[in-house]
Amino acid sequence: MKALVYLGPGMMEYRETEKPAGELVLRILGSGICGTDIKTFLKGHHMFTPPTVLGHECIGLVESAPPGCGVREGELVAVAPYLECGNCARCRKGLGQLCHDKSYVSGGCFADYIAMDAGYAARGLFLIQDSDPVYTLAEPLACVVNGMKKLRLESGRRVLIVGAGPMGSLFGALLGSMGQPFAIVEPSPFRRELISGWGWEILSAEEAKAAAFDQIVLTVNRSELVQEYIGAAADGGNVLLFSGFSRSDRATIDPYDIHYREVSVTGTFGYAREHYVEALDVIDREGPRFGRLITHRIPLERGLEAMALLQKGEAMKVVLEP
Repeated sequence: MKALVYLGPGMMEYRETEKPAGELVLRILGSGICGTDIKTFLKGHHMFTPPTVLGHECIGLVESAPPGCGVREGELVAVAPYLECGNCARCRKGLGQLCHDKSYVSGGCFADYIAMDAGYAARGLFLIQDSDPVYTLAEPLACVVNGMKKLRLESGRRVLIVGAGPMGSLFGALLGSMGQPFAIVEPSPFRRELISGWGWEILSAEEAKAAAFDQIVLTVNRSELVQEYIGAAADGGNVLLFSGFSRSDRATIDPYDIHYREVSVTGTFGYAREHYVEALDVIDREGPRFGRLITHRIPLERGLEAMALLQKGEAMKVVLEP
């Protein structure tokens, strides 16, 4: 089979590789490029030792499957790239997204095929209505579904989203599907033009900070923005730190805002299986609303071109298709 193989920072090669063997074999129909894929390609990542295949936001066609695994040959499925164990203390507390004993799909999806055991397939594959690439958004949307549960939404009260990248735009699409008003801050001309065409309200940072929002979602990993938006939140407001920060990032927080103004700071990380199921349900009902985030569908062999588009900020969401 062919795969887009990551060879180290800045290096990828479309090459022949061995077809994976497993109890269930899935032919990949599309795989979204996520922020982690881009970061790994640019700088490397401790979890991905080259040579390896990246990609985890994928859909596919079941090529072969053993009896009793929940899916059959010829069915279309979305793939949850990891699953919580369901048994540890965190899982029992309803924090499956923080499970330390997760199981993962063994191979990356920037390839013609992936394989897995029947046990994983039974819990981690989900039937989808068709091969529309919008279903590749299920995993990132599941993370957003998890984050949304940390907000204290009130009917008619606008939410502020800081950053209109793929994750911020998924928040916007999900809020829109719920009929919840929102506004968004985004300096990129490309992204501003794109989301303005969707009828979304766009504010400057100054306008947003002056408006005193009750609920603020920070989808940009700039630690200096943490206190800026805590200070800008309304009394009794909530700031959700959705973006991933590194261990070395530091933010200075004014305790005055926390104590005297009762502003809350909340975090969110990843998804649990229940969030993935909910995300698929939302896509089933609101596919076109989310599908417009996919600005490019590019053949897998042109993966380097796709990475360049994303680095230059000239795409929202890219799906690679073998």
